[in-house]
Amino acid sequence: MNCRNLLGQGMGDRGHVPRPMSHGPRHAGIWLFLMLVMMGSGVGSEEPVNKRLQSFPSPHEPPVRVELVAEHASVQPGGRTKIGVHFEIEEGWHIYANDPGDAGLPTEIRWSGPSWVSFGPLQWPSPEQFLDPGNITTFGYSGTTILSSPLQCRLAGMGGQSSVPLPIRAKVEWLACKELCIPGSADLELTLPVRAEPPTLTPHAELFDHVP
Repeated sequence: MNCRNLLGQGMGDRGHVPRPMSHGPRHAGIWLFLMLVMMGSGVGSEEPVNKRLQSFPSPHEPPVRVELVAEHASVQPGGRTKIGVHFEIEEGWHIYANDPGDAGLPTEIRWSGPSWVSFGPLQWPSPEQFLDPGNITTFGYSGTTILSSPLQCRLAGMGGQSSVPLPIRAKVEWLACKELCIPGSADLELTLPVRAEPPTLTPHAELFDHVP
């Protein structure tokens, strides 16, 4: 089941028809969770749509800030490094792990880059446990965390150049929850140089120390 269809265009999916949801403990929990979120936002009331949209509860500042970071300042031809999305989550809020539990939506990261670059699987730190509205048990992250993947540069040579740019893009989607839930997304970009010299660590390198 793709729960983003139930949340609509806030999570970036448009024009999809929601599929019927099968019955079961997890699906029942998701229904209850989404109903509580929609009740808090006024969805389903008889107010005009524009008024409901204007009154949707939201914090003054986004509860989640994201940044695309790398372990090394450059990468060698045929070399490897790690890249990741660093999340800074406002106190009291949380986002969800790859297995969010009985409700919530998994955080998603989609990498893209040149054809001569490959990305490994997303690495998930051990999650925390939360109790969401309706006494629903979920799993995710609060405070700060990083979701990362290994990157391999398959470029065979430099073609006589001293440096070749390696552009990296990440499409990130998450659901942040406190008393209410707010979907968020970001398109992030980072360019690393491909150089023959041994790479040096970036100031963000220590963030990857706790990556499994």
